[in-house]
Amino acid sequence: MFFQILGGTSAKEYAPFVNGFALAVWIYVAANISGGHLNPAVSFSTAACGFYPVIHTVIYIALQIIGAIVGAWVSAGLVPGAGDLIGTGASGPGCFDRGTIGEGITDEQVFGWECVMTFTLISCVYACGVAKPGHGSHTPFAVGLALLACAGSGGQYTGAALNPARVLGPMAVFQCGKDVVGLYIGGQFVAALLAMSVFAFVSGLGPLNPWLAKRALNLSWPEAVYLWITGSPPSRLQKTGRENINDFAHAFSEFYASEGSEAPPRSKILDFERCFGVRKGEWSTVSEQKAL
Repeated sequence: MFFQILGGTSAKEYAPFVNGFALAVWIYVAANISGGHLNPAVSFSTAACGFYPVIHTVIYIALQIIGAIVGAWVSAGLVPGAGDLIGTGASGPGCFDRGTIGEGITDEQVFGWECVMTFTLISCVYACGVAKPGHGSHTPFAVGLALLACAGSGGQYTGAALNPARVLGPMAVFQCGKDVVGLYIGGQFVAALLAMSVFAFVSGLGPLNPWLAKRALNLSWPEAVYLWITGSPPSRLQKTGRENINDFAHAFSEFYASEGSEAPPRSKILDFERCFGVRKGEWSTVSEQKAL
């Protein structure tokens, strides 16, 4: 909500800096509470890769969009004259519409820029927060710098949304940008899949990914999908009923050994909480906290 307010009301000449630093600040603020999830594209990508349960991801994405809507509504009350634009289809604070898109920019270029910029942002999340060695407590700042760099480059052409919630929030309040929402969100989710694919190729899938979990834990397809959706191993593998994916780290190590290849460093498959600082004991899919 506050990221929407700060980013959506910034002066145009300062927008890249305001959005980049606002993102870093609010990831730091929310990191040890909820994991710092502010972007549906990032949440979707990490869930598809197998680092976060689907059910939790769906909840997060819903809350991110609701937060953006509330933020846009609050912005309408804070910016002089913006309240009169509610529901009119006019461009209110934070809107991504034809007025935001640079002159002469085609729909294909809007899609392409959003894809390139969002890919850069999510790749930074993977490189700094998921893969080893990572950057520990500096990860939110690095992610904010990624947004700053992207907004300073492609922002002049698309406004640099890089976040589906930032597009949907103002659209719901002001009814703006309905004709271009698909370009923005489409590019962002394509980027999410591309970033996930590149990371999976370089560093491997996460432990909740059905294709990996099925082989590593000798699960059936229904069991592997259940694990991916809920984050909870099948009951037949549990002894106390409280086990989570962290308790099966040895099984993944044995799986890689049986495959005749070296197991990836632990943090690459079982330490996703380093990305946004989720604490041990919360409904994370990974192991001990190392970062925030």
